Amino acid sequence: MRYTLLLHYPEQSGSLSPEELAEGQRAFTSYAATLDAAGVLLSAEVLQLSVATTTVRVRDGVLQVQDGPYADTKEQLGGTFVLDVPDLDAALEWAGQAPAVAWGGVEVRPGAVFYADGQWRPNA
Repeated sequence: MRYTLLLHYPEQSGSLSPEELAEGQRAFTSYAATLDAAGVLLSAEVLQLSVATTTVRVRDGVLQVQDGPYADTKEQLGGTFVLDVPDLDAALEWAGQAPAVAWGGVEVRPGAVFYADGQWRPNA
């Protein structure tokens, strides 16, 4: 079953020392390598800071483009890991090992449908 781990945490724009930044990168690299070695990692992505976000929506039939994130919160979505694991318990076990749990939340959300090889496929 596919689960996406959504990593939410306060953004650290410029407030981390080079050593702290390097340590965080090592922690995420190690975590991704562990997931990959276990054969459960499908993809992972670190997102740029939310100030680089552009939000698009339609209101009253008019396309609106807004600089910045739509959500106004202290924590932002910082990255994702997509896993293929047997069940929610396994996904929660992996989420509990994510470095981001030390400074934010990790949302675990099951996938319902995914797109691969030119087709929409139900999550099985």
